[in-house]
Amino acid sequence: MKDKNYKLKDKSNISDVEENEKFSFLTCKTLWNDFDDTLPLQSSKTGEMHYENVTYEEYYFSGRKTASGRVRIYGLYVTPTGGESKSALLYIPEITEKMSYEAINKYAKLGYSVLAVDLYGKREGAENFTVYPNDVNFANYESRGNSMDKIEKSARETSWYEWVAVCKYSLKFLRETNGIEKVGVMGIKTGANIAWQLAATENDLACAVMLFGGGWTAYKGIPYFSHKELVMDEERWHYISAIDAHAYAPFVRCPVLYLTSTNSEVADFDRVNITLSRVNKEVERVFNFAPAFNVYLDNFCKKDVELFFKKYFDGREVQFAAAPELEISQDDNYLTLSVKFFEPTRVSECRVFINEGVIEPELRNWEVCDPFYDDEESGQLTVSESFGSEATRKFSHVLNGEAKEVFAFAVVRYRNGGALSSYLTYKKLAPSNSAPKSSNLVYTSKDKLEGLAFYDKNIEDKKDVFVDENELITLVEGPNGIYGAYSRYGLISYKLNEPGCKVHESSLVNMDVYASEFCVMRLILMCKTDDGVTEYYYYSEVKASKIWKGITASLSEFKTADGKAVKDYESVFALRIESDGKFAVNNILLL
Repeated sequence: MKDKNYKLKDKSNISDVEENEKFSFLTCKTLWNDFDDTLPLQSSKTGEMHYENVTYEEYYFSGRKTASGRVRIYGLYVTPTGGESKSALLYIPEITEKMSYEAINKYAKLGYSVLAVDLYGKREGAENFTVYPNDVNFANYESRGNSMDKIEKSARETSWYEWVAVCKYSLKFLRETNGIEKVGVMGIKTGANIAWQLAATENDLACAVMLFGGGWTAYKGIPYFSHKELVMDEERWHYISAIDAHAYAPFVRCPVLYLTSTNSEVADFDRVNITLSRVNKEVERVFNFAPAFNVYLDNFCKKDVELFFKKYFDGREVQFAAAPELEISQDDNYLTLSVKFFEPTRVSECRVFINEGVIEPELRNWEVCDPFYDDEESGQLTVSESFGSEATRKFSHVLNGEAKEVFAFAVVRYRNGGALSSYLTYKKLAPSNSAPKSSNLVYTSKDKLEGLAFYDKNIEDKKDVFVDENELITLVEGPNGIYGAYSRYGLISYKLNEPGCKVHESSLVNMDVYASEFCVMRLILMCKTDDGVTEYYYYSEVKASKIWKGITASLSEFKTADGKAVKDYESVFALRIESDGKFAVNNILLL
């Protein structure tokens, strides 16, 4: 994380401390020192299926030995039918997710063998699953107790240890498969935390791809820039040093691609920047962030994965430029944001995203900064300076005068379809002498789709983490050639969470709506409480019409499902807009 104004006070760096009397427990340096992965796999194939030039095989094979016996691992092995694959990928899904054909077969279609393994263990209704011996029953997700979140005895008696051990034997399975010459790993969410451990403790991985997971699970609920300290005791020290993925980052041995969304609720956007910064400079690390996404990643991230595998699996001459660098300077209420990026002849677009003063990363409204050059509509990139392999471009942003700090990052998109992000840049603001600018405009279609995102947690039919944003949120032309935003999954704006946007009982939400057929609009206030997120609803019937119509709702009219009104308006962090019918919204104002 780039931060010239705030010095990192990270007490989690225990992984860099050598073993001594004070730190007598295990760390990421010693936890895996004597792990035995030499036992025979005793594999057996239990099923086979061919579909669309992909072969699916089900296997059981043995893992580590415990006092009660050996772990029996269930995996799905996917290969290109009739093709010779010399590269294999260990795919580690989110622990709770069932193995999905859709999530892995695209990599087989790219020409790689893929092994997905079950870590969850015994699951109701599942015929096949990984069987853990009785003495490590806590490795079954439903029987984990505190062993996923705490170290009650030893780091070797945790769910994480057993799950990583399963993956180590899964890598052994791939290495011993005929024809496989290169092996890599890809982890999703909790699976990514496992991938960090593998990347740091396995000697021969070709590459590692991590999506969303970046460690810091012990710090959940403590935003980095809240400056709140984690209550540390011996157990927390032990957990952070031996289990949390960010402790392994300095010891990663293979090239790493890291992808996350800025508003993810499972990966702390601010802290994963620290994880990335801890990777040894001699190890290639490529990273990209999907702006305003939560659960999913965009097509640029998807392309990054394909290019990364082409380079490290196929040996193609794919070159990833260095991460762009972002600097921020302030002149009263005016910010200048300078982006230095590399390989400018291959760049198609450069953008800077900024948020004013929202401490919780998952609740930030990301605005697009204005370029100094007005060539955005042509899609051509103009740079202020160019020196061979690097260039600089400047952007501007006018502060609303209420925030005390800003967060920003740059995204540089390349002609090959991939993209790279800068580290998050944080800047404390000097007091402004200018009057605050009006911040009651939540959204206008003049900004195209900036300021709104599709509510991606409503996408229940997606089996993959990558989505095409253009299919999920779009501009719809309404009467008089005026456009509005639409998503069948719902729209969301975090604008109401910004310091300059004052939300109170007498506030009104006003918007223009167009619908070509009758529909019921649902406006939803999302509030953060001690018990989680509470939603407050306002319903409005919209008749089919050939004109734009206005909806005005007082925030005092929003109610929960059981009829309760908002108690604390300062807890409002987002506005959602949904309907069962097709609609378009424009000119959303908070009055």
